[in-house]
Amino acid sequence: MERKHKIFWVIFILIIIPLIIFVSIYSTQVRSFIQKNISIYGYPAVLIFSILANSFDQPIGPDAIAVVGLLFGLDVLYLFIFAVIGTWIMDLTSFYIGRKVFSGKIKAACSTKKHAQHCKLFFKYGRFALLIGALTPVPEVFMIWLSGAFGMKLRDFFIYGMLAKAFRIGFVLLIAAGILSL
Repeated sequence: MERKHKIFWVIFILIIIPLIIFVSIYSTQVRSFIQKNISIYGYPAVLIFSILANSFDQPIGPDAIAVVGLLFGLDVLYLFIFAVIGTWIMDLTSFYIGRKVFSGKIKAACSTKKHAQHCKLFFKYGRFALLIGALTPVPEVFMIWLSGAFGMKLRDFFIYGMLAKAFRIGFVLLIAAGILSL
């Protein structure tokens, strides 16, 4: 790997890892901050926190943020709409970050014999991996970056990433609304 690629990855990791650690360590304070702001500002807070929840891998997802809105009596349909819009804004942003920032690095890595097999795996199973990331509570921002970096078609990204995540948010909201109505 070239020196400038190594420098890029070191700087990138030095920015992302502390953010993930901070949110993980102070997750209770972050959750109470989110709850307080959703109780005061309502739907705009759900939108903003949904965008922030998808900006990097961390333990609080947009579906959890929407459920907090349910606890404060906000409407399920509007919560779904605001959470999905916020999620999609950041998903598209992350996809294009992957496409513009990481694609050159991925192409350089794929051109080496050492990493060609890994690239073939992503081209073969990338859509399935993105679908699993979108439907399960595992953090999938990294998969979104890879989807953009490997040049996944926007149509495939929309189907396997964005629509699947909207389905997950809707499913979690409906389950939570059902439990709260008991």
